[in-house]
Amino acid sequence: MRYQMGYALADLAHEYENIVAVDADLRSSSGLHIFEHYHPDKLVKVGIAEQNMISISAGLSQEGFIPFPCTFDAFCRRFMDQLYISVAYGKCNVKVLGTYVGLFTGKAGATHQSDKELGLLLRIPNLHVVEPGCNDEMRQVLRAAVETPGPFYIRIVRCEVKDNEIGPDYRFKLGKGVTVLDTGCDIGLVSTGYMIKTAKIAAEKLNKKGCGVRLDHHPSLKPFDGNLLCDIASKVSAIVTLENHCVSGGLFSLVAETLSRAGLQIPVGTIGTDPEDFIHTGHVNDLLAHYKMTSDDVVEKALNILGKAKNR
Repeated sequence: MRYQMGYALADLAHEYENIVAVDADLRSSSGLHIFEHYHPDKLVKVGIAEQNMISISAGLSQEGFIPFPCTFDAFCRRFMDQLYISVAYGKCNVKVLGTYVGLFTGKAGATHQSDKELGLLLRIPNLHVVEPGCNDEMRQVLRAAVETPGPFYIRIVRCEVKDNEIGPDYRFKLGKGVTVLDTGCDIGLVSTGYMIKTAKIAAEKLNKKGCGVRLDHHPSLKPFDGNLLCDIASKVSAIVTLENHCVSGGLFSLVAETLSRAGLQIPVGTIGTDPEDFIHTGHVNDLLAHYKMTSDDVVEKALNILGKAKNR
């Protein structure tokens, strides 16, 4: 997805003269080298200085530019204060691209893997947080960020993804989720980002076991589509959340908070990393197996929680 992001941002910069990208010395890894190829005069290089990258972006936005600062998602911890005060407090028109999110960082190591950051990002006022699950959705998210005033944080995975996981007529809307499939009301799968792929595979396996599945995808985490969540919760017997993040502070927390506020009682299982663990280094397939995030793990979790729900 990161390279497709580079092409998509370059295309948008042909349409919008005031788009600039801000790089913290990671453009060959993040995908911004593609943007640089087409728009060398629109790339601001700040070196290994993420805090300056965000402060400079805030200043550029005040001069009428639409800056896209880009670095590894893990490094957002370094500039959280600048994002909170310099960008979000002033509602600056800054669109942060956090790449290499979650498990999918190759073998960059635990210091470059990010599975706790949403616990901070989702608590920043005025900040829109979006995690696309496929390239087509990512392109639509970038356009929405350009056309919507105010600060954005967009989470981009390193690995390859399909061009479209949702459907040919899908249109991204900020604050809205989408029902990807609906084959019955036994189990509800609620996913975000890359995990839509795993959720679709798991849904197919559950269907073969005779379980009806509704799958809802939530790319917009802030604002979050509480209405869609409450709708699925009112129709299925149990829910499993899937996220490329730890199971605290991210999607599951949004789901639990929303259901609690609505007074809806339904069993909810979680698929994600361990909030008390630094992510281990290894091949992505080994990591998915270690953290029980494969489609088979989703099926096992769904059947287990569904059985408990029916025995209540």
